[in-house]
Amino acid sequence: MARVSGDYVTGTWVIDPQRSAVRFWIRHLIAKKVLGVFTEFDGQMATRPDVTKSSVQASVQVRSMDTFNAGRDEGTLAKDPFDAENHPAITYTSTAITPGDSGFRIDGSLTIRGVTRPVGLAVTQIRFERDADGRHDVHLRATGQVNRQDFGVRFAVPLDRQGVLAGNRVDIELDVTARLLDAHDDDLQSERVGGK
Repeated sequence: MARVSGDYVTGTWVIDPQRSAVRFWIRHLIAKKVLGVFTEFDGQMATRPDVTKSSVQASVQVRSMDTFNAGRDEGTLAKDPFDAENHPAITYTSTAITPGDSGFRIDGSLTIRGVTRPVGLAVTQIRFERDADGRHDVHLRATGQVNRQDFGVRFAVPLDRQGVLAGNRVDIELDVTARLLDAHDDDLQSERVGGK
């Protein structure tokens, strides 16, 4: 099972981008890997007494991609491989959560460039805790893998100056911290959603 520490708490949680990270690695056609991150994202999680009834929703802004090489990022995004004008966000919605021998598995629908495919995430660590003010936080780590070609993501320029093109497999790592909404937060959230 995934390492679960702290008392399990049910409720609705909002992802804190300042304390979370969305990382990816894409392999060149030689052995080298390129590390990248997305810096703008948001989402919610709902934990239920029956963990299999829990859920996750998240959204990532594609133009926030950063591979720590300004020239490479500008050249890649200028060709708009994500079709950001029409599809500015990558979204993920869980469809099932299943406990297993080596951890929890989240199955969900990943949408990139308007193309939706099933993608599974392996949750390897979950930690519930309270901060100094008594507010509840949950931390989790999850990993997954996608084939960029499945979503029509094609890089028209090389990912480095040697002209080495990217491979198809993309490894994903998520380090997420989310805060539990209290009753007052729920009211405010409902007002924002309802446009009041």
